[in-house]
Amino acid sequence: MKNVYLASVGARSGKSVISLGLAMNYPGKVGYYKPFRESLINVNEEMMDQDASLMAEVLKLEEGKKLSPFSYNIFEPTRMDDIVAGYNELCKGKEFMIIEGSKDFANGCTHGLSHLDIAEALKAPVILVSTSSYQSIDTVFMFRDLCEKRGLKMSGVVLNKCSDSPERKLLEDRGIKVLGEVPVMPELRTFRVSEISERMDAKVVAGEKGMENVVETMLVGAMSTQTAIRYMRRSRRKAVITGGDRTEIQLAALSTDTSCMIVTGGIRPSHTVLSRADELGVPVMITNEDTLHVMETVEHLIARIDPRDKEKIELVRKNVRSGIDLNSVWKA
Repeated sequence: MKNVYLASVGARSGKSVISLGLAMNYPGKVGYYKPFRESLINVNEEMMDQDASLMAEVLKLEEGKKLSPFSYNIFEPTRMDDIVAGYNELCKGKEFMIIEGSKDFANGCTHGLSHLDIAEALKAPVILVSTSSYQSIDTVFMFRDLCEKRGLKMSGVVLNKCSDSPERKLLEDRGIKVLGEVPVMPELRTFRVSEISERMDAKVVAGEKGMENVVETMLVGAMSTQTAIRYMRRSRRKAVITGGDRTEIQLAALSTDTSCMIVTGGIRPSHTVLSRADELGVPVMITNEDTLHVMETVEHLIARIDPRDKEKIELVRKNVRSGIDLNSVWKA
């Protein structure tokens, strides 16, 4: 049985998207393993890593939480033997295993649980997922040097969110194999209002019929009304985050292309606002959280693919298939 370990140069490099695309394009029985769970979501009353949840749903894997069983604790580290045992259990009946590393490049280094340590223990060749930023390219060369010093096989690099980039030639001229380039997919940055509600456990007080509205942008209504209106007119299908006492901002949002409103501080908007939102089908959600927390939650959703979003999943499959030399990955 063959396998591959996907590492990334840092957060939001697109490693999870590449993992999904590779898994969907493998012609046989493919398995998935992500030793350390990170961003957690509630799945059937259990907390599960969101990447593992996506893979379980899309690939019809029944192992559930075993796909991502451990949490990294610098004071109480997981044993490598347990990581290997978890992997061996998931391998049964599979022809190819995709192992996904943590989003943080340095995660686990204190206790010998880094990308390189786990790849070595699982006898997996490494593919590095990188963007084309200067810092990312420098990290690729550093990672290559670390692999060489450890005697590990680095099969190549996937450049994500770019196409026909000069960075590809730079890498290849310096002896690093580029397995392909996957273009920017703007569609992945959209999500549905229902995902915000599920993620935040916010109370929907109006506009329930618009819960499947698509959100493309986020706008914080913390400025003057006139300034807010200018920005709102420029933004399509947006989520507006504002305080419950900012009636003028809320009405301005409802007069433009708004997908939903998230009201912070637990303050219920006026009857006028709620009635208008109901009429337009614009969900209004109330949360006791502050604006910063809400912003971080919504920004995190931008990087998430919901297992129900078949169009996004198909888009990832097609772009990975056309952009990456898959035969080289399978033979890694």
